[in-house]
Amino acid sequence: MKIITCASYFGSGSSAVTDLVSEYANVHPNTEFEFRFIHDPDGVSDLEYHLVENHNRECSGYALKRFIKFSRFNSGTWFNKKYERYFHGNYRKLTQEYIDKLTDFSFKGYWQYDLAAKGRFWYYFIGVFNKIFIKFKFEKIHILPGEMTYCSNPGEEKFLELTQDYTSKLMECLNEDNKPYMVIDQILPSSHIDRGMRYFKDDIYTIVIDRDPRDVYMLCKTIWRWDHIFPHDSVETWCKWFRYVRESAGERSKNKNVLYLQFEDFIYHYDDIVEKIEKLTGLDPKDHTAQFTRMNPKRSYHNTQIWKKNTKWANDIKKIEELLPEFLYDFDKVKEEDVVGVDTKDTGVF
Repeated sequence: MKIITCASYFGSGSSAVTDLVSEYANVHPNTEFEFRFIHDPDGVSDLEYHLVENHNRECSGYALKRFIKFSRFNSGTWFNKKYERYFHGNYRKLTQEYIDKLTDFSFKGYWQYDLAAKGRFWYYFIGVFNKIFIKFKFEKIHILPGEMTYCSNPGEEKFLELTQDYTSKLMECLNEDNKPYMVIDQILPSSHIDRGMRYFKDDIYTIVIDRDPRDVYMLCKTIWRWDHIFPHDSVETWCKWFRYVRESAGERSKNKNVLYLQFEDFIYHYDDIVEKIEKLTGLDPKDHTAQFTRMNPKRSYHNTQIWKKNTKWANDIKKIEELLPEFLYDFDKVKEEDVVGVDTKDTGVF
């Protein structure tokens, strides 16, 4: 199986990748949910750091506990199954098997951060009483009688071997119809891509998408105005954030399985983009049987230059053009009449 994934910088249009690739008959689509368990805090990448790169007798075991807690959050609940829904009830089971294989041994015990994780009451109030009992030689109370301590020191080779086996089993669960290709949303980040690609046994292709900051700003001000992942206080701060997100991604990956594209090119240079993605992944044009059903450039055209439709933030747009000139898309070189696709009356912005 070959895996195709997209990565973005928030709001930069990476769904264009998943929509386009999902139109191929030999691709299993996973476009409804973002799977970020590799690179989110306490995910696989953080686990490698604590178990392999910066091993510590307490911190490494505690990192396993955080990964367990993280996986339980991802698996969801009975009314919101999250990962379990997509992995057909296997996510938590496979994750526990992965944890068991990483663990050298375990025992009943705890340290100060196990108390701290329970909250201030446990750390300060109960912890102080325990010290008092010890000082006056009372019988020591069992504050966390069921708490387990994990010990794990796998080394890089074993860690990668177990992780690749883990992700391979998860991908098999997702690809329920056993197609030769599968597209999955955001399983790798736009930063440190090469690090994340090491965690997969299957061939994986990452397509990173960026977008004109003026359109991203307008979406932040309108469609996503209630979201607080970006700054709201001033356009100057927003520009700092936009640049920060891209600079924090570091140098572009030189891996042959990584491709950097512009969202606008999916619309104005559609044929070139399709050719590049097919060349990267090996997708065959004859399998593009549902063309324009999900990625329709004539529909997506209305999601470009949206700042021209609303002049309320005209001064902010001028400031963005001043502060972020190297990120601006050259719309003067493209024409609406050159946009291919299926005519549509749907001109809503998303």
